[in-house]
Amino acid sequence: MSAGPPGRHVREQLLERLIRDLVGPDAEGECLADRPTDRYLTGLLYPQEARAGAEEDENIATDGDADTEDSADTQVSMATTMRPASMGLSFAAACASGTPEVDVEVSCARYEFRANDNEAHQDDPDAGADRPDQDVSSACWQRIGCNLTLKGVTLDPGHRGIPLAQHDAGMAGLELYIQTSSFSDGLLATVALVNRNRINGDDGRREIIGKTWFQTCVSITPCKDTTLPPKPPRAASSDEDARSAALIYRDAHEFAVGHTCSAVWESVDGRATKVATAWIPSHVVPETSAKGHRVLQALTKRADGNPLSAGWLTSAPDSKLAAGLAALADAYSGWISSERQRIPTIPQHLRTQAGRHLDICEEGAQRMRGGAALIATNAEVRRAFRLANLAILTQRQWSDPACTDFEWRPFQLGFILLSLVSVADRTHDERAIMDLLWFPTGGGKTEAYLGLTAFTLFHRRLSAKTPEQGVGVAVIMRYTLRLLTIQQFQRAAALILACEHLRLTGAPGLCDAGDLGVTPFSLGLWVGASSTPNKFDEAANALANGSHSTPAQLTSCPCCGGPLRWYADRNAGTVRPTCRGKKCDLAAAGTLPILTVDEDIYREQPSLLIGTVDKFTQITRRTDIGQLFGRSTGQAPPDLIIQDELHLISGPLGTLTGLYEIVVDELCSRDGVRPKIIGSTATIRRASEQIRQLFDRETYQFPAPGLDAASSCFAEVDRESSGRLYAGITTAGRSPKFSLQAACASLLQGAADPALTDDERDPYWTLVAYFNSLRELGGALVQMHDDVPDSIRLYAGVRGEEERNAEVIEELTSRVSSAEIPRILEDLGITVTAGDALDIVLASNMISVGVDVGRLGLMVVNGQPKGIAEYIQATSRVGRGKVPGLVLTVYNSGKTRDRAHFETFNSWHGSLYRDVEAGSVTPFAPRARDRALHAVLVALARHLVPGLGKKPLLNPTTEQQVRQLFPILINRVRSCDSGEEQATADALDRAVGAWVARTSLERYWDDRHPDRSLLISAEKDAANRAAGLAQLQAWPTPNSMRNVEPSSRFVMIERLSTNHGGTGNAEE
Repeated sequence: MSAGPPGRHVREQLLERLIRDLVGPDAEGECLADRPTDRYLTGLLYPQEARAGAEEDENIATDGDADTEDSADTQVSMATTMRPASMGLSFAAACASGTPEVDVEVSCARYEFRANDNEAHQDDPDAGADRPDQDVSSACWQRIGCNLTLKGVTLDPGHRGIPLAQHDAGMAGLELYIQTSSFSDGLLATVALVNRNRINGDDGRREIIGKTWFQTCVSITPCKDTTLPPKPPRAASSDEDARSAALIYRDAHEFAVGHTCSAVWESVDGRATKVATAWIPSHVVPETSAKGHRVLQALTKRADGNPLSAGWLTSAPDSKLAAGLAALADAYSGWISSERQRIPTIPQHLRTQAGRHLDICEEGAQRMRGGAALIATNAEVRRAFRLANLAILTQRQWSDPACTDFEWRPFQLGFILLSLVSVADRTHDERAIMDLLWFPTGGGKTEAYLGLTAFTLFHRRLSAKTPEQGVGVAVIMRYTLRLLTIQQFQRAAALILACEHLRLTGAPGLCDAGDLGVTPFSLGLWVGASSTPNKFDEAANALANGSHSTPAQLTSCPCCGGPLRWYADRNAGTVRPTCRGKKCDLAAAGTLPILTVDEDIYREQPSLLIGTVDKFTQITRRTDIGQLFGRSTGQAPPDLIIQDELHLISGPLGTLTGLYEIVVDELCSRDGVRPKIIGSTATIRRASEQIRQLFDRETYQFPAPGLDAASSCFAEVDRESSGRLYAGITTAGRSPKFSLQAACASLLQGAADPALTDDERDPYWTLVAYFNSLRELGGALVQMHDDVPDSIRLYAGVRGEEERNAEVIEELTSRVSSAEIPRILEDLGITVTAGDALDIVLASNMISVGVDVGRLGLMVVNGQPKGIAEYIQATSRVGRGKVPGLVLTVYNSGKTRDRAHFETFNSWHGSLYRDVEAGSVTPFAPRARDRALHAVLVALARHLVPGLGKKPLLNPTTEQQVRQLFPILINRVRSCDSGEEQATADALDRAVGAWVARTSLERYWDDRHPDRSLLISAEKDAANRAAGLAQLQAWPTPNSMRNVEPSSRFVMIERLSTNHGGTGNAEE
């Protein structure tokens, strides 16, 4: 076992056990009591035309329970396929003179049945082992290993087969098939191992096993004068992202591709020294260090103070503060200058792109320098910046009383300085730029935008004529998933309460009590009714009687950790939490300014509003939402909008979001001043196009890429870290159901290895199983209770271990209520030593963002997720912090996409982020206009046209005012998708015409009386159409940005029709 960080040897041991359990052998000369085809899952070459059989045609998904997460990649039925009889790999070869030559090594094994004396006389050769009245104690399957090396095999053009029995009589039936073709830099060769044995009509199961080869492997090494260069690169698009990827991944090569199996290699100086097949390939994706390049790490040792220290930034003298912040920008510029000196060493065709990259980096350095200069010269900005650092430090010390300081990671402080000017100055040109924070998952992006949030809250009150003129919603933070929204709400609560604590108590040298106004800094959670109640009465009942939808989304005090008590004040009509901890800094304040009920949020307008993007569809339905944007309150509109996990705002969700964003942008704008928007992601491609369609902004990605994927100055690949170990296995020849349960059983029993201590086994004790659909997850739940224990018993028995009882199983999906999520997340943190640790967690894409449990180190992924971004996000839930993560993906060989990803496993894991798919956002496409353009127009009219807030009737005056809103929409189309400008203008004109024609309107939205309502829910409209009702004049309108197409359930039945001849025939 290799040396390395603590836990790495355990991870490797689990993988080694998995290979022995699923590929074999457990021992070179083993003799198995059970059939080897039952023992080993993969690595087999069956005889020609061996069918899988009906028993293998088992889909993991349960019947019914359809959901929209299902993959579009259709699985081929195993009943129609043959078991694999060949495997191999393709690679490139070159020779300076003559024909390339390689050494080919083939290793494999067969198993011979060794019967006892009683069974040797049985007429049926396949029956004895299954007869209970037979003495079979001495019968076994004996492994016979075979290894053969063919020296100097020439890769001549064309194809040929080499029967291996010519070189080793024990390898009868095996053939080495070689095919080559030319390309510009040499030859492309395919070398495959083929089992030419055939099944005879009277062959029983034993005979078939005897003709099957196990633990098959082919490896290729070049002979003298032959090299194995990288395979020709795949055709790439010529957009900016593709050119950037070509530069930073120029050293990421693909030396081989597997066929049925996968391929692995060893390489030196851009040439492979060996390529080989692999049935369970693995690849370590190294961690990215947030400490940054050494020039940034050196800042912590400055004689004049550490500019990354929140404590120092709070209290340092003004002159030293200015110098310290400037030093961060200067260090970045110094790194950029040193990188420019490397450009001549880069291939000629990439040098222009290299120069462009460093120019963009320098733009970021200049913006950081501008932020530092503004802090140095503007007293209000400086004071807000210091208070923000103090708030961050305060909330950190609440969570860890032993903490004496908080140290920013360089990219966090760099991002704050980069965006600070355009946040503080509403008229600055950079207000039109969306600053996108790109950093791998787990790097600390949340702290960066929480720091900007605190700065915005303080600066808004300090820069206003009076602090009270700076109240209202200052920051909006949006997420796409319920789990992530609630988790980030809990994290943000600590910051907001720290800000409120400073408002109440003051901070020596920065502000006195009262300097920040009398209105509390507050936090609002604005999500769907399934998570939190919309109305006071609903919230009061939920607290009294218990409910899945509850206002109590924060259960423990961020300051002291004690329990919070939520209560409903019927006199005030509010729901608030309170902490009664005797030593709590917040207890004296009474109720805490945490709002989770919609009515409270509209009335109080919290300083920081956290919500899901779906909630913003309610802008069309409710006028009181306008108060959140300062409409009718006299307050300033929100200054900062934070869009976390930007990569999730794509596809249908992104398309509708882009439309509704027009309303959000307009409601947040005053006198042509738009809000500042920042975002974050760990996985995105073509971000500038997506951001233009969503927000009508230019884009600046920070940190900008440098010359290599391994370093952007702020993000550095840590080659010494344990990283995350990815492995893959194929279901070729097996059912997905059998493959999944076998893999899970091996890993679960592996964590129970008696040689491990509890501390060593704990990171791998809880198996997180990820599924691409709820249907598959439902089927797996049955497996975990039924099939997995049987396989655990098998693997434990082979090693003489006590079998593990893996019975504590939880589910983390959209089917789990919001009230249950905090408990499950808390249970995930329970260790083996503490007792009652979870054994298995079945998860959907709900786990992909926001789950940060440091002890989790093991995941099984059932099938390749739809996108690489989803794969990265989901698998990043394990192996965070100091835990070496292990991820095993079970690839369904019956699905083309899964098979392709398995056969190129090492290729794309070697440049994981390069293959992230671009998101598609088309808010002005015809279908999108049909679905929601009218909703956006109605929302603008309700909030901006006097007299249209309550009742939708148009008169000539209001009709003209509504038409005056057209340029808001047309200008957006012109900027984002000019080809749809005229069609959009025509659609708006038709919509207003239809609106004017409806003269009996009484309400904007009333599903019960659609004849008097301008709008009707898309769901209600779909139900009406499914029932065959006449189409209504009310416009079908989305209740959620996720449900782009209305849906209805249907059941297909067979019905007989009677023809004129009196014979009943089935309808066609």
